Amino acid sequence: MSDRTGLRLRKPGAGREPAASALLTWLTDPHSPQLCILTGPTGAGKSHLLAWLLEHGGTTSPDPSNRRIHAVAPLTGVGLRGAAWLLADHLRLPARAPGELVAAVTRDKRHTVLILCDLHLSHAPEAILEQLIQPLLQITHVKLIIESRTGAPCTEQLLGHTLQPAVMDLTHPRWTDPDGFRRWAQTANSAADTEHCYPLPGLAVQTERKTEPQSGQAPFAFTAQSLVQADPHTVTAWLDQQPAIAERASDLGRAWLRAGQSLCACDTPSTRALTLLAALDSTTAADTRRVLHDLARPEPWRVAHTSTRKNTNSYWPGPTTALCTGAARYAQRVLCADHLGDVRVLDHADGAATGRLTSSHNRPTAAVLCLPDGTVVAVDDFGGVSLVGEAPPSRPGLQALLEPEAEPWTQLRRVALTFPTRIPGATLTAAASLPDGAVFGDSSGHVHALRLKEDVVDVTSHVLHDGPVTALAGLALEGTGPTLVYSGGADGRIRAWSPGTPPMPEPLLHRPDRVVDLGASSDEGHPAELAAAWADGLVQYINLDSGVILPFRPGPPVRAVCCLRTSAGEPRVMIGMDDCMTTLVPHPQPAHND
Repeated sequence: MSDRTGLRLRKPGAGREPAASALLTWLTDPHSPQLCILTGPTGAGKSHLLAWLLEHGGTTSPDPSNRRIHAVAPLTGVGLRGAAWLLADHLRLPARAPGELVAAVTRDKRHTVLILCDLHLSHAPEAILEQLIQPLLQITHVKLIIESRTGAPCTEQLLGHTLQPAVMDLTHPRWTDPDGFRRWAQTANSAADTEHCYPLPGLAVQTERKTEPQSGQAPFAFTAQSLVQADPHTVTAWLDQQPAIAERASDLGRAWLRAGQSLCACDTPSTRALTLLAALDSTTAADTRRVLHDLARPEPWRVAHTSTRKNTNSYWPGPTTALCTGAARYAQRVLCADHLGDVRVLDHADGAATGRLTSSHNRPTAAVLCLPDGTVVAVDDFGGVSLVGEAPPSRPGLQALLEPEAEPWTQLRRVALTFPTRIPGATLTAAASLPDGAVFGDSSGHVHALRLKEDVVDVTSHVLHDGPVTALAGLALEGTGPTLVYSGGADGRIRAWSPGTPPMPEPLLHRPDRVVDLGASSDEGHPAELAAAWADGLVQYINLDSGVILPFRPGPPVRAVCCLRTSAGEPRVMIGMDDCMTTLVPHPQPAHND
């Protein structure tokens, strides 16, 4: 068969060319109804037709944006939250709840086509319809195909509450060519009575029928081991449906729902154990944490500590918007900025807050950096640069009064704080400290390195990205060697550049997602390391000497990362989120190299 662009496509089988052509027309026609309901009884071939559409939904065409299927959610045995997580995974979005998914899809104005399969076999079809499907249908650039069995209550509700959907009931002869069905049935089963079977292919061949989920599931043992070994969507649906059970509000239950999107995507119990442990507050019962730690031993990470919003006895510093390692008087400390512009000083070892620095500007912080003399500087969401806390004292006594310009770090501080005035036509979007200065990134893709050279602040700039710079990190090779800048952008690239030399022609990493944050570490006697956070919720640890890359998905949206080494030389990756802060220790294994 051919579609409207003239491309030759594999036939869908069972004489379903009319149905296939109608679906392709719905997919490509900008004036077609926003919702297409695919229905029919068991054995009508709904799933096979959708499988064919998925195979050809991304076929190259003059306007591929109107052809592509962007996300698919098989809903058999899945609850409301699980359905949102399935769609979010395909859309490369971290979304803790259906509302976050709907908000993210609303912000992204691109044409989006979603498929929800087997709505009638989900754990909560009415909730999915009311809290996910109906809100998505309020977004004008979204189109949905929903598969649901004829006669199911959710199907009737969908038909009754949706304005003028396109309905394809596969029992209607208009969707199946009789001659094509007859030829297919004789080939599939020569003994089949084609006249009796038409137009239901399931009657012509023996098919494996989907098992109806049990409405009243017996609760399983609510333990750490049973959670990570059970089907994650079943666990999630059970937690959603049991709000009155005490365990639902426990640390373990909250941790599961916090990291659930990642947990449902994990393939093995050991990976789920690691992810759940990373979302579990460190003050949780030691026996629960010990069980998860033992189950997570095969993984290339170890959880050092975690603090969460819900546990008032934890070290949680508040919502995180930016992280960086300290210097000078803040050595062996991590600086954690929040949405109000304040910065908390955290201990390297356990993440406990040891102090707080306030800013004169109560603006959301996009980046925080610590200059080599211990000056803490923040870049806000509007591109402004401001001092956080107090500036460290310069030269003592009369010399500081008589020769204020003689102090080189004072010059660096002044240039850094006034730097936005030097880039007309662009806005600062990222910043990081360097061993000998600071580095800024702006909305035009430029990266600006400010380095102290012979008591003079030298500024070197280079275009490194198509679009805004979104993350920066700096280090000195081998601890005292040349300065190296790593930059991440909205273009999904991480690039390496040594100021004063041409940047590396190829990116260090390139993914189809925005780089959220970068952190780097390089101590003498230890390998150089980089931590990267991406907009789809992925965190990567990169050993720059060996090339080993370790991935980890905590579940919630990641706001900031920090790569550091403790006083004992142990590498750590600190991950900041809205209601959780977790610190992991990487221990690479060859089997997990990316």
